[in-house]
Amino acid sequence: MLRVVLQQGSDYSMKDILSLFVKSHITTDAEFLRQRVRDFLPTQENPFGFNFKHTSHHAWMEIGQGKTIVFSPGLFGSYRNFGRIASALSATHRILVPFLPLYDLPIKECTIKSLGTYLESFCEDLALKDVTLAGNSMGGGASLHYALKNPENVTSIILFASSGLSFIPMRKGFMRLKDRDYIKEILSDIFYDANLLSEAEIDEVFSLIQNKEQLLRCLSFTRSTKHDLLHEKLRTLSRPTLIFWGENDNVTPKHYAHEFHALLPNSELAILPECGHVPCYEKAEECIPIIQRFIRQH
Repeated sequence: MLRVVLQQGSDYSMKDILSLFVKSHITTDAEFLRQRVRDFLPTQENPFGFNFKHTSHHAWMEIGQGKTIVFSPGLFGSYRNFGRIASALSATHRILVPFLPLYDLPIKECTIKSLGTYLESFCEDLALKDVTLAGNSMGGGASLHYALKNPENVTSIILFASSGLSFIPMRKGFMRLKDRDYIKEILSDIFYDANLLSEAEIDEVFSLIQNKEQLLRCLSFTRSTKHDLLHEKLRTLSRPTLIFWGENDNVTPKHYAHEFHALLPNSELAILPECGHVPCYEKAEECIPIIQRFIRQH
């Protein structure tokens, strides 16, 4: 059972605005969680059995025991993207889903490479060894940056429609912040089956981007995907890698999946039909046996 409550409030102080340019000086745990977790903090029981944990520098969801798998969501994603997969693997593995610093980094550090650097501190501070890294979209790009820099601490990699080879844009017209229906339409484009996206999840994202400082961060992260490309670097990454991609991905079309497969020397590829940009969420049941076989093998 999970029940965590933070003091609510939508007013943003000068400190929030200054955090766009310099790292904030955090004085309390509540302040840290408000900045790091934002509206994605679970406040009710969750159906997957995760526990919410945090230190003064990290916040994450955790379930299970055994060898470690670190799942990293993409922009606007959360631990729920990996919920069914994590629950299925928790009997044999310790699953951690960190809240990446997507909404509290200074604007100049809002890059995929910085997210990879954050994963370094997360793994080091929690003494995580011989990890399997798994990530969706920008979380996949962050995992790749970590693995390229720290291959000795990576057992294997699982990518779900990862960044790293392509620019991931925000759709033109995204500045229509007050139009919830438009935001819903944009988010629905991420999935093959738009009905999978709950109204509560739409409200989370809609609430987040009403804050202009957070929107600027989101735009900076998307721009960074144009510059944090890894083409030739991937040829040096020999760790076993499992690549999932949606047949109907409108964000990063499936030809990028084949490019990842060609560049990564020890990789395998699974293209999932009737699936969009978040295969770990939309096709979890199909992914689970493939992942279980992959981690047994490696």
